[in-house]
Order: sequence, then C-alpha cells, then structure tokens
Amino acid sequence: MSNESVVTPYGSYHISSLSKEPSHSISSIYVVGWENREKKDYYWNGLERSDTDTYVFQYTLSGSGVLEYNNIKHKLTPGEAFIVDVPSSHSYYLPDDSEKWEFVYLTLQGQEVLKCWKYLRETLGSVFHVQADSELIQLLMRIYQDVKDMKVTDTFISSAKAYEFIMECYRFSKNKTLAANELPEAIAKAVFYLRTHFEEQISIEDMAEYVGLSKYYFIKKFKEHVLISPLQYLTKVRMEQAFQLLTQTELPIKEIAERTGYTDANYFHKVFKKAVGVSAGEFRKNHTKSLFQHLLIE
Repeated sequence: MSNESVVTPYGSYHISSLSKEPSHSISSIYVVGWENREKKDYYWNGLERSDTDTYVFQYTLSGSGVLEYNNIKHKLTPGEAFIVDVPSSHSYYLPDDSEKWEFVYLTLQGQEVLKCWKYLRETLGSVFHVQADSELIQLLMRIYQDVKDMKVTDTFISSAKAYEFIMECYRFSKNKTLAANELPEAIAKAVFYLRTHFEEQISIEDMAEYVGLSKYYFIKKFKEHVLISPLQYLTKVRMEQAFQLLTQTELPIKEIAERTGYTDANYFHKVFKKAVGVSAGEFRKNHTKSLFQHLLIE
C-alpha cells in the first residue's frame, strides 16, 4: 500500500455497474467504503434511498453514531456493527453529541444476502459487537482494499467476494451463538445488556429486572456461570472500552470516563489503576497490547 493510502484511507466505491451476469442475483457488491464523518448532515433514511433491494453491513472504527431501527435507538461505538435492508424503516446518522463517526461498510445485493441478513437478525440482532481483529472485519477490510485497488474487475469476482463475506457472517454468528449457548438464557441476556449499555448508570437492580430474576438469585447465578460478579463484569467491559478510547482516540480522559459510565473522573482513575496497574494517563503514554490482554479484575 502506498504512503498516500495510509495517510488518506477513506473512499467510497460503487461497482454495481458491472455487467448483469447470473451470479449478480445470488450475491454481489454494490458499494464498499471507509468514511470519517464529522458534519451533522450525515443522515440516511432507509425509506428515502435511491438504491433498493440492497443490504448494508456497517462497522464502527472510532467515534460514534446512531441507528434507529424498530423504534429503538442504538448508540454505535467502536467495535459495533449493524445490518439493515434497503428499503426498510430505519435511519442512521451522526448525532449532535458525537464529534465524528469513522466506519467501514459494505452494501450487497442478491438473494443469498437477504437470507443471511434474516439469519443474522434472528441469531444476533440488528446490532452486535465484533472484535476488530476478527476474521469478519479483516475480510471486510481486504474487500475494501481490493475494490480500491481495482482488483474487482467483473461480476464473477464481485459475486465471489460478496459470497465469501456472507459465509464469514454465518461462521461468525455460529461461533458467537455457541459461546452464548454455554450460558443460561438469563445470564447470556445479562451479558449482552452489560456490553451494550455500559455507558449508562446501571445498578444490580437494573440488571436483575432486565433478565427477570430476583436480585440475589441473579447475583448467585451470574457468579456461578461467569465466575465474577455482575458489577465486576461491568467494570471489565468498561475497562475494555476505556482501553479502546485511550489507544485509538485523542479524547480527554475526563470524557473517556463519561463515555465508559463514570460521572466522577477521579473514581474512573481509581478503578482504572486498580484494574490495569497504572493510571489512565500512564497507560495512554506507554500502552502495550500485552498489558491489556492479561488484565485481571478481582
């Protein structure tokens, strides 16, 4: 990759103008892009788009955005992906409280994509967390680079790459579902709740009410299956998010504290130092990947 590509990685590439071969109806790439939006005019309405019968996968790299779908508003932070059909009743946009939204996306067409998106919604929902180093996201980035480098020269290559992405989506969903199935339904639901609402002020009572269990029975079952208490798990999730924001953004530590559920920055510093062993400021200055990989919260 050239130095220019490294400095300016963003772009949007429309390749649906390839010849209409039979493979096009099975799966094909419509648009792929890597964007960094900072203006509030970034807004998509799923009922007012010019493209139809398309299927969007969008993954947040940094900053945050919002997806409104089925009357639910989802805040999209780094590591979260969403899927939508076009047309459908949804919208996604850069909200007023976000300075930017950096994301990579893939818009596909075809019968197999429709089947896959239905399956993903049934197993994972419309919004789900994906590790940045997962094969699914690495494949997405490779597709983007191949299109950018003009290596997708006909509809057969487009179809093959789209189908490869679909198969990786199935694999990802299966692996994630198997992992979730190791937990009782209520505990898996609690884990999902904590991973998607960590920035909120969450109490044990909130968690227990969400999963429909009494407070003390919930704590007992959570410890039994996850091996740490619900509040310790919430702290772990928040520290993971703090790690991402400290290493991938220039946000002030006070703002990082707020984005990870701590209204008191001093308390955030105390929790972070206890969990990681150094202050947030020291970590940002001298962070190493191995430090976080071996993070233990007792």
